[in-house]
Amino acid sequence: MNELDNAASGINLAWDKIAHWGDATYALLPNLMAGFIILILFGILALAVKKLLSSYFIRKGRIDLGHLLSSIVFWTMVIFGALIALTIIMPSLKPVDLISGLGLGSLAIGFAFKDILQNWLSGLLILLRMPFRRGDQIRIGQSEGTVKSIEPRATILQTYDGRNIVVPNTDVYTNHVVVHTYNDIRRVEMDITVGYDYETSYIINIIQNALRPITEILDTPPPQVLCWELGATSLGMKVRWWIESSRADEVVSRARAVQAIKEAFEVNDIDPTDPDMIYYKEQEAGKPQAAKSSVDIQSAPPPQVIEMDRDDPESEDVKMDSRNKTLLPDS
Repeated sequence: MNELDNAASGINLAWDKIAHWGDATYALLPNLMAGFIILILFGILALAVKKLLSSYFIRKGRIDLGHLLSSIVFWTMVIFGALIALTIIMPSLKPVDLISGLGLGSLAIGFAFKDILQNWLSGLLILLRMPFRRGDQIRIGQSEGTVKSIEPRATILQTYDGRNIVVPNTDVYTNHVVVHTYNDIRRVEMDITVGYDYETSYIINIIQNALRPITEILDTPPPQVLCWELGATSLGMKVRWWIESSRADEVVSRARAVQAIKEAFEVNDIDPTDPDMIYYKEQEAGKPQAAKSSVDIQSAPPPQVIEMDRDDPESEDVKMDSRNKTLLPDS
Protein backbone atom coordinates (compact mmCIF):
# COMPACT_ATOMS: atom_id res chain seq x y z
CA MET A 1 0.00 0.00 0.00
CA ASN A 2 2.82 2.34 0.79
CA GLU A 3 4.16 2.00 -2.71
CA LEU A 4 0.73 2.70 -4.18
CA ASP A 5 0.34 5.71 -1.96
CA ASN A 6 3.75 7.03 -2.96
CA ALA A 7 2.93 6.58 -6.65
CA ALA A 8 -0.43 8.33 -6.26
CA SER A 9 1.25 11.12 -4.33
CA GLY A 10 3.80 11.58 -7.13
CA ILE A 11 1.09 11.63 -9.77
CA ASN A 12 -0.89 14.19 -7.82
CA LEU A 13 2.22 16.33 -7.40
CA ALA A 14 2.95 16.22 -11.13
CA TRP A 15 -0.67 16.99 -11.93
CA ASP A 16 -0.66 19.94 -9.54
CA LYS A 17 2.52 21.24 -11.20
CA ILE A 18 0.98 20.96 -14.66
CA ALA A 19 -2.15 22.67 -13.42
CA HIS A 20 -0.04 25.45 -11.94
CA TRP A 21 1.72 25.91 -15.25
CA GLY A 22 -1.62 26.01 -17.02
CA ASP A 23 -2.93 28.65 -14.61
CA ALA A 24 0.25 30.71 -15.05
CA THR A 25 0.02 30.43 -18.82
CA TYR A 26 -3.66 31.37 -18.74
CA ALA A 27 -2.83 34.39 -16.57
CA LEU A 28 -0.03 35.31 -18.98
CA LEU A 29 -2.20 34.84 -22.06
CA PRO A 30 -3.24 38.53 -22.37
CA ASN A 31 0.41 39.53 -22.17
CA LEU A 32 1.35 36.93 -24.78
CA MET A 33 -1.33 38.19 -27.14
CA ALA A 34 -0.32 41.82 -26.59
CA GLY A 35 3.35 41.00 -27.12
CA PHE A 36 2.57 38.99 -30.25
CA ILE A 37 0.48 41.86 -31.65
CA ILE A 38 3.26 44.37 -30.90
CA LEU A 39 5.79 42.13 -32.65
CA ILE A 40 3.53 41.79 -35.72
CA LEU A 41 2.95 45.57 -35.85
CA PHE A 42 6.68 46.27 -35.64
CA GLY A 43 7.34 43.64 -38.34
CA ILE A 44 4.76 45.24 -40.68
CA LEU A 45 6.14 48.71 -39.96
CA ALA A 46 9.72 47.53 -40.52
CA LEU A 47 8.75 45.89 -43.82
CA ALA A 48 6.99 49.06 -44.99
CA VAL A 49 9.97 51.26 -44.07
CA LYS A 50 12.31 48.83 -45.84
CA LYS A 51 10.28 49.01 -49.05
CA LEU A 52 10.08 52.81 -48.86
CA LEU A 53 13.84 53.11 -48.41
CA SER A 54 14.53 50.65 -51.24
CA SER A 55 12.18 52.51 -53.57
CA TYR A 56 13.76 55.85 -52.67
CA PHE A 57 17.31 54.67 -53.36
CA ILE A 58 16.23 52.92 -56.58
CA ARG A 59 14.86 56.26 -57.81
CA LYS A 60 18.17 57.85 -56.84
CA GLY A 61 20.10 55.14 -58.69
CA ARG A 62 21.74 53.79 -55.51
CA ILE A 63 20.38 50.24 -55.55
CA ASP A 64 23.11 48.56 -53.50
CA LEU A 65 23.16 51.28 -50.85
CA GLY A 66 19.36 51.08 -50.63
CA HIS A 67 19.49 47.31 -50.09
CA LEU A 68 22.07 47.65 -47.33
CA LEU A 69 20.47 50.54 -45.43
CA SER A 70 16.94 49.16 -45.72
CA SER A 71 18.12 45.82 -44.32
CA ILE A 72 19.78 47.60 -41.38
CA VAL A 73 16.61 49.58 -40.62
CA PHE A 74 14.42 46.48 -41.00
CA TRP A 75 16.34 44.32 -38.54
CA THR A 76 16.84 47.21 -36.09
CA MET A 77 13.09 47.78 -35.93
CA VAL A 78 12.35 44.06 -35.66
CA ILE A 79 14.83 43.62 -32.78
CA PHE A 80 13.46 46.72 -31.03
CA GLY A 81 9.91 45.38 -31.40
CA ALA A 82 11.03 41.99 -30.03
CA LEU A 83 12.52 43.69 -26.96
CA ILE A 84 9.28 45.58 -26.31
CA ALA A 85 7.26 42.39 -26.77
CA LEU A 86 9.46 40.57 -24.24
CA THR A 87 8.98 43.31 -21.63
CA ILE A 88 5.21 43.08 -22.13
CA ILE A 89 5.16 39.28 -21.86
CA MET A 90 7.48 39.24 -18.85
CA PRO A 91 6.94 42.44 -16.85
CA SER A 92 9.62 41.45 -14.36
CA LEU A 93 12.19 41.66 -17.15
CA LYS A 94 13.63 45.18 -17.17
CA PRO A 95 14.69 46.87 -20.44
CA VAL A 96 18.01 47.79 -18.81
CA ASP A 97 18.75 44.11 -18.26
CA LEU A 98 17.88 43.35 -21.88
CA ILE A 99 20.11 46.12 -23.20
CA SER A 100 23.03 45.14 -20.96
CA GLY A 101 22.62 41.51 -21.97
CA LEU A 102 22.42 42.53 -25.61
CA GLY A 103 25.61 44.53 -25.18
CA LEU A 104 27.50 41.53 -23.82
CA GLY A 105 26.02 39.35 -26.52
CA SER A 106 26.95 41.79 -29.28
CA LEU A 107 30.52 41.86 -27.95
CA ALA A 108 30.72 38.08 -28.15
CA ILE A 109 29.12 38.09 -31.59
CA GLY A 110 31.57 40.77 -32.68
CA PHE A 111 34.54 38.56 -31.80
CA ALA A 112 32.95 35.51 -33.39
CA PHE A 113 32.01 37.26 -36.63
CA LYS A 114 34.81 39.81 -36.85
CA ASP A 115 35.52 39.20 -40.56
CA ILE A 116 31.84 39.39 -41.47
CA LEU A 117 31.42 42.67 -39.60
CA GLN A 118 34.57 44.10 -41.18
CA ASN A 119 33.32 43.23 -44.65
CA TRP A 120 29.92 44.70 -43.83
CA LEU A 121 31.40 47.97 -42.58
CA SER A 122 33.76 48.16 -45.57
CA GLY A 123 30.81 47.62 -47.91
CA LEU A 124 28.88 50.41 -46.20
CA LEU A 125 31.82 52.84 -46.50
CA ILE A 126 32.31 51.92 -50.17
CA LEU A 127 28.64 52.57 -50.89
CA LEU A 128 28.66 55.86 -49.00
CA ARG A 129 31.85 57.22 -50.56
CA MET A 130 31.22 55.45 -53.89
CA PRO A 131 34.75 55.32 -55.43
CA PHE A 132 33.14 53.12 -58.09
CA ARG A 133 29.62 52.03 -58.97
CA ARG A 134 27.69 49.31 -60.72
CA GLY A 135 28.89 49.03 -64.30
CA ASP A 136 32.35 50.48 -63.64
CA GLN A 137 35.24 48.42 -64.97
CA ILE A 138 37.88 48.04 -62.27
CA ARG A 139 40.96 46.05 -61.28
CA ILE A 140 41.52 44.87 -57.70
CA GLY A 141 44.89 43.12 -57.42
CA GLN A 142 44.79 40.32 -59.98
CA SER A 143 41.00 40.53 -60.38
CA GLU A 144 39.57 42.65 -63.18
CA GLY A 145 36.10 43.05 -64.61
CA THR A 146 32.79 44.91 -64.47
CA VAL A 147 31.15 45.63 -61.12
CA LYS A 148 27.87 43.70 -61.02
CA SER A 149 26.85 44.56 -57.47
CA ILE A 150 28.22 45.75 -54.13
CA GLU A 151 26.78 43.51 -51.45
CA PRO A 152 27.15 43.74 -47.66
CA ARG A 153 29.83 41.03 -47.64
CA ALA A 154 31.55 41.28 -51.02
CA THR A 155 31.82 43.08 -54.34
CA ILE A 156 30.84 40.96 -57.34
CA LEU A 157 32.91 41.38 -60.51
CA GLN A 158 32.12 39.86 -63.89
CA THR A 159 35.33 39.17 -65.77
CA TYR A 160 35.64 39.96 -69.46
CA ASP A 161 35.37 36.26 -70.29
CA GLY A 162 32.02 35.92 -68.50
CA ARG A 163 32.99 34.57 -65.06
CA ASN A 164 32.09 36.07 -61.69
CA ILE A 165 34.62 36.92 -58.98
CA VAL A 166 33.53 37.48 -55.37
CA VAL A 167 35.97 39.94 -53.74
CA PRO A 168 35.55 40.53 -49.96
CA ASN A 169 34.80 44.18 -49.24
CA THR A 170 37.71 44.36 -46.79
CA ASP A 171 40.12 43.55 -49.64
CA VAL A 172 38.45 46.17 -51.82
CA TYR A 173 38.63 48.84 -49.13
CA THR A 174 42.23 48.20 -48.05
CA ASN A 175 43.88 47.49 -51.43
CA HIS A 176 44.65 49.60 -54.50
CA VAL A 177 41.69 49.72 -56.88
CA VAL A 178 42.12 50.86 -60.48
CA VAL A 179 38.84 52.26 -61.85
CA HIS A 180 39.18 52.22 -65.63
CA THR A 181 35.87 53.97 -66.26
CA TYR A 182 36.03 56.63 -63.53
CA ASN A 183 36.59 59.35 -66.13
CA ASP A 184 34.83 59.65 -69.48
CA ILE A 185 38.01 59.12 -71.52
CA ARG A 186 41.36 57.40 -71.05
CA ARG A 187 44.55 56.80 -73.02
CA VAL A 188 45.76 53.64 -74.72
CA GLU A 189 49.41 52.99 -75.56
CA MET A 190 51.19 50.64 -77.95
CA ASP A 191 54.94 50.14 -78.46
CA ILE A 192 56.55 49.41 -81.83
CA THR A 193 60.12 49.33 -83.09
CA VAL A 194 61.34 50.54 -86.49
CA GLY A 195 64.67 50.17 -88.27
CA TYR A 196 67.10 53.09 -88.09
CA ASP A 197 67.29 53.40 -91.87
CA TYR A 198 63.87 55.04 -92.02
CA GLU A 199 63.33 58.75 -91.74
CA THR A 200 61.61 59.36 -88.43
CA SER A 201 59.13 61.97 -89.65
CA TYR A 202 58.18 59.66 -92.52
CA ILE A 203 57.25 56.80 -90.16
CA ILE A 204 55.40 59.18 -87.81
CA ASN A 205 53.31 60.54 -90.66
CA ILE A 206 52.48 57.02 -91.90
CA ILE A 207 51.23 55.99 -88.46
CA GLN A 208 49.25 59.17 -87.87
CA ASN A 209 47.68 58.87 -91.31
CA ALA A 210 46.75 55.24 -90.54
CA LEU A 211 45.06 56.12 -87.24
CA ARG A 212 42.96 58.94 -88.68
CA PRO A 213 40.03 56.83 -90.05
CA ILE A 214 39.55 54.90 -86.79
CA THR A 215 36.35 56.30 -85.32
CA GLU A 216 36.97 54.92 -81.81
CA ILE A 217 40.09 57.09 -81.50
CA LEU A 218 39.20 60.59 -80.30
CA ASP A 219 40.37 63.64 -82.24
CA THR A 220 40.76 65.63 -79.02
CA PRO A 221 43.23 65.05 -77.45
CA PRO A 222 44.91 64.01 -80.71
CA PRO A 223 46.88 60.76 -81.15
CA GLN A 224 50.64 60.93 -80.57
CA VAL A 225 53.53 59.03 -82.14
CA LEU A 226 56.65 59.51 -79.99
CA CYS A 227 60.26 58.41 -80.42
CA TRP A 228 60.72 56.60 -77.15
CA GLU A 229 63.87 54.50 -76.97
CA LEU A 230 67.20 54.10 -78.79
CA GLY A 231 67.71 50.36 -79.14
CA ALA A 232 70.81 48.51 -80.33
CA THR A 233 69.37 47.82 -83.79
CA SER A 234 66.07 49.72 -83.92
CA LEU A 235 64.23 52.81 -82.76
CA GLY A 236 61.51 52.25 -80.15
CA MET A 237 58.36 54.28 -80.71
CA LYS A 238 55.27 54.71 -78.58
CA VAL A 239 51.85 55.23 -80.17
CA ARG A 240 49.27 56.82 -77.86
CA TRP A 241 45.64 57.71 -78.41
CA TRP A 242 42.55 58.59 -76.38
CA ILE A 243 39.28 56.66 -76.30
CA GLU A 244 36.04 56.56 -74.37
CA SER A 245 36.90 54.72 -71.19
CA SER A 246 35.06 51.41 -71.70
CA ARG A 247 36.92 48.14 -72.23
CA ALA A 248 35.09 47.61 -75.54
CA ASP A 249 36.56 50.82 -76.98
CA GLU A 250 40.04 49.77 -75.89
CA VAL A 251 39.73 46.34 -77.52
CA VAL A 252 38.25 47.66 -80.77
CA SER A 253 40.58 50.65 -81.12
CA ARG A 254 43.71 48.57 -80.44
CA ALA A 255 42.68 45.87 -82.91
CA ARG A 256 41.88 48.42 -85.63
CA ALA A 257 45.07 50.41 -84.92
CA VAL A 258 47.27 47.31 -85.29
CA GLN A 259 45.55 46.41 -88.54
CA ALA A 260 45.73 49.98 -89.87
CA ILE A 261 49.45 50.37 -89.09
CA LYS A 262 50.28 46.98 -90.57
CA GLU A 263 48.41 47.72 -93.81
CA ALA A 264 49.86 51.24 -94.03
CA PHE A 265 53.37 49.80 -93.76
CA GLU A 266 52.57 47.31 -96.52
CA VAL A 267 51.20 50.00 -98.85
CA ASN A 268 54.32 52.10 -98.31
CA ASP A 269 56.70 49.17 -98.93
CA ILE A 270 57.70 48.70 -95.32
CA ASP A 271 57.98 44.96 -94.88
CA PRO A 272 56.63 43.62 -91.58
CA THR A 273 58.51 40.39 -91.05
CA ASP A 274 58.69 40.05 -87.27
CA PRO A 275 55.74 38.97 -85.09
CA ASP A 276 56.91 41.44 -82.42
CA MET A 277 56.26 44.31 -84.86
CA ILE A 278 59.94 44.93 -85.72
CA TYR A 279 60.02 46.60 -89.10
CA TYR A 280 62.94 47.11 -91.43
CA LYS A 281 63.60 48.01 -95.08
CA GLU A 282 65.67 45.88 -97.39
CA GLN A 283 67.97 47.82 -99.68
CA GLU A 284 69.67 46.55 -102.77
CA ALA A 285 73.37 46.07 -102.19
CA GLY A 286 75.41 48.98 -103.42
CA LYS A 287 72.36 51.07 -104.33
CA PRO A 288 71.54 53.50 -101.55
CA GLN A 289 67.91 54.59 -101.64
CA ALA A 290 66.74 58.15 -101.14
CA ALA A 291 64.67 58.80 -98.01
CA LYS A 292 60.99 59.23 -98.63
CA SER A 293 59.05 62.25 -97.45
CA SER A 294 55.47 62.84 -96.35
CA VAL A 295 54.31 63.49 -99.91
CA ASP A 296 55.26 59.92 -100.83
CA ILE A 297 52.93 58.35 -98.23
CA GLN A 298 50.32 56.02 -99.70
CA SER A 299 47.04 55.71 -97.83
CA ALA A 300 45.81 52.22 -97.03
CA PRO A 301 42.10 51.33 -96.90
CA PRO A 302 40.54 52.06 -93.50
CA PRO A 303 40.58 49.06 -91.13
CA GLN A 304 37.49 46.92 -90.89
CA VAL A 305 34.72 48.00 -88.55
CA ILE A 306 34.58 45.87 -85.38
CA GLU A 307 31.30 45.74 -83.48
CA MET A 308 31.06 44.39 -79.95
CA ASP A 309 27.97 42.30 -79.24
CA ARG A 310 25.68 43.86 -76.65
CA ASP A 311 25.77 40.62 -74.64
CA ASP A 312 29.57 40.58 -74.52
CA PRO A 313 30.79 41.26 -70.93
CA GLU A 314 33.39 43.66 -72.31
CA SER A 315 30.72 45.92 -73.79
CA GLU A 316 28.38 45.94 -70.79
CA ASP A 317 27.56 49.39 -69.44
CA VAL A 318 24.98 49.45 -66.65
CA LYS A 319 26.01 52.55 -64.69
CA MET A 320 22.87 53.99 -63.12
CA ASP A 321 24.07 56.87 -60.98
CA SER A 322 26.28 59.91 -60.79
CA ARG A 323 29.13 60.34 -58.34
CA ASN A 324 27.87 63.78 -57.33
CA LYS A 325 25.08 61.94 -55.48
CA THR A 326 27.48 60.43 -52.95
CA LEU A 327 26.27 60.90 -49.38
CA LEU A 328 29.76 61.80 -48.12
CA PRO A 329 31.24 64.97 -49.68
CA ASP A 330 34.87 64.95 -50.72
CA SER A 331 37.07 66.39 -48.03
